[in-house]
Amino acid sequence: MKSIYIIYRAMFNHHGEMNVIGGIENYILSLIETFEAKGWQTHIVQPAKKPFTVIKETHTIHGINTGWHRGNAKKYALAKWVETQASSDDIVIFATDSYAVNIKSLKTIAVQHGVSWDKPRTSQTTFMQLASSLANHIKYLTYTNKSNALVCVDHNFINWYRTWFDVKKTKVKVIYNFFHQQVSENAFDNKWQIEPSTHSIKLIIARRFVDYRGIAMITPVIEQLVNTYPNLEVTFAGEGPLEDELKTRFKNHQQVQVIQYKPEQSFEVHQAHHLAVIPTLGSEGTSLSMIEAMAAGCLVVSSNVGGLSNLILDGHNGHLIMPDATEFKKVLEQAIVDIESSKKLAFQGHQSITHVCSFGHWQQQWVGLIEDLTN
Repeated sequence: MKSIYIIYRAMFNHHGEMNVIGGIENYILSLIETFEAKGWQTHIVQPAKKPFTVIKETHTIHGINTGWHRGNAKKYALAKWVETQASSDDIVIFATDSYAVNIKSLKTIAVQHGVSWDKPRTSQTTFMQLASSLANHIKYLTYTNKSNALVCVDHNFINWYRTWFDVKKTKVKVIYNFFHQQVSENAFDNKWQIEPSTHSIKLIIARRFVDYRGIAMITPVIEQLVNTYPNLEVTFAGEGPLEDELKTRFKNHQQVQVIQYKPEQSFEVHQAHHLAVIPTLGSEGTSLSMIEAMAAGCLVVSSNVGGLSNLILDGHNGHLIMPDATEFKKVLEQAIVDIESSKKLAFQGHQSITHVCSFGHWQQQWVGLIEDLTN
């Protein structure tokens, strides 16, 4: 039986309970589900102050004392431990490319979840900020040659990577992120039976409340829209340092709510909305929020940032625009006023990801990659 070792930071405590749940943690849980269906044993390897092992039905968790290693350097101790445990036909997965190290005796895969150093420049950008950006480029380039294969969630990374090196030297495979549930066509039609004079148009912004996700940029736009369109209801879903500012700004707006939801509630929440806005400024792959919104039958209005342009063709299956407040206001007004066009774009968005972003397709690609490496 093949064993898969996944190296990552401490996502479980010594009881085997999850410490934190986010995009990468959900990605790992989905890998566990995929490998368990194939009959492969999955081992999660993470740093711990005291060593422990917890055996679960679908995976085993190993907490490894990394000694004097601190920060990202803990990955070397984790890799060394795996090298002493794994057999030659086993596979090692670095859950993020920043955890990748050379293990010559084993086949390894690193996962690249989208560039994180593409924040927009302004006329006030300093030389030190530019130098820091270049240092980030160089740092991430050093991760690319540490593994036998590199899985990317979008083509944006490859397009950047090929400007520096020959992509043929590393086995690079693009596997888009995925959805677990998709609304039926009947449910889609029912959702979009909107009569503007009697029905509300519901808009959601499901983002972490930080500046680079475009929250500060989109907030005044939303304020103008709810003051103009009394049938517009807006949901900000997430958490982060700008949460208090959002709540304060909209405390007297009954059309706006600020909520949080669990990852498994994402489909249900998006299904209750018509428009999904992704105003991100940088650091974005093939966004789970975008994919979940499209699967739930929402019309997506998105920035043309990172891997988002891999999923949306502007005017065909959504709106893809510059991350600019004026542009967002113009397009969102169009979407609110012209419901028939919005419904058409939402339906084409729903159809466009049915196969390419399905969980089954994602699983097939991962299984195929591992079998290619071991055959």
